[in-house]
Amino acid sequence: MINARIGIRAPAEFALAPAGRIDSQAALRTSEIRYRRLFEAARDGILILDPDTRKITDANPFISELLGYSHEELLGKELWEIGLLKDEEASREAFQELRQNHYIRYEDLPLQTKAGRRREVEFVSNLYKEDAQDVIQCNIRDITERRRAEDELGHAKDQLTNQAAELERVVVERTATLKETIGELQAFSYSVSHDMRAPLRAMQSFAQILVDEYGSKLDEQGVDYLHQIMRSAVRLDHLIRDVLNYARILHSPLPMEPVDLDRLVRDIVETFPNGQPIKPEVQIKGTLPKVMGNEALLGQCVSNLLSNGAKFVSPGTTPRLEISAEVMEEPMIRLWFKDNGIGIAPENHERIFRLFERIHPATEYEGTGIGLTIVRKAIERMGAQFGFESEVGKGSHFWIQLEKG
Repeated sequence: MINARIGIRAPAEFALAPAGRIDSQAALRTSEIRYRRLFEAARDGILILDPDTRKITDANPFISELLGYSHEELLGKELWEIGLLKDEEASREAFQELRQNHYIRYEDLPLQTKAGRRREVEFVSNLYKEDAQDVIQCNIRDITERRRAEDELGHAKDQLTNQAAELERVVVERTATLKETIGELQAFSYSVSHDMRAPLRAMQSFAQILVDEYGSKLDEQGVDYLHQIMRSAVRLDHLIRDVLNYARILHSPLPMEPVDLDRLVRDIVETFPNGQPIKPEVQIKGTLPKVMGNEALLGQCVSNLLSNGAKFVSPGTTPRLEISAEVMEEPMIRLWFKDNGIGIAPENHERIFRLFERIHPATEYEGTGIGLTIVRKAIERMGAQFGFESEVGKGSHFWIQLEKG
């Protein structure tokens, strides 16, 4: 009887064994057949070696497919002769280690096929007893594709790392250039703006002097021209001032601290300009709480919202402004600015925040078209929230939401 696992012949007396032994032999034979099927179908290479000669006594089909040797060519060969180990000395050392430890493993063993092609394999060898005889089994797994994928992944990671480093370098370089450019533009804009305001003031002053000292010598149209010059100078001065305020909001440092809203709002209301045709009525409901914010920017927002509420009313209407605070979900406070103005049509709800955008002609309502832009940008910089509710003819309710101070 041939032992399918180790390729040796069983003793002849088994053929004349009693019935009990025959049953056990049948069970053994069934087990060996099952093992042989697994052996033949395995997708790992399997070699059975003679522990004394180190020569191959059996090989499964996959190892033949992997190496390019036929089954007959593999039988009787040592591992180094089929490209699995470097040479006979390496084979001898491996078997010496195997005898001592009963186990050896090479996770990355280069292998050369019969055709000279290089493959990468994992190699595991075990020395164990089989029917009181030493048996060596070698399992060889082809990891060439896995190694190739790992190499490609490593290469891709290296490329990604290099590209990320290059991108970071470019970003740092361009950021520095952009900061430098912004700084130069900011300095230039401040310089130009301040330089422009000086001649504007001179123009306004000289026009006023002409009206005061020479108005009697001019006809009505001439005086009107001078007043138009003064109004235009004032409007342009306000526009430049608003542009400077907007630039300051964009780029100035922004310390955040508790702000006493009640004191801030009441101070602004007390000094609120009365340049409107009809003096506005301002009501502050209750005591306003402290909030976290930047006092300078909050003051600018309050002033701009009050100015808008007082300005955009129907002709002959007394502007009525109401300021109140609402406690929202902890720890938020919502500050309301309600007016009885003309309201804002839905299609203009975004337009009102665009820089220099005017919904109404300057002949109807004066302004620079930047007030609400400043408010929204200031609120954004403070990390707060801003919104409004409005209908045409029903006034507007603007709100600012900040953390409680």
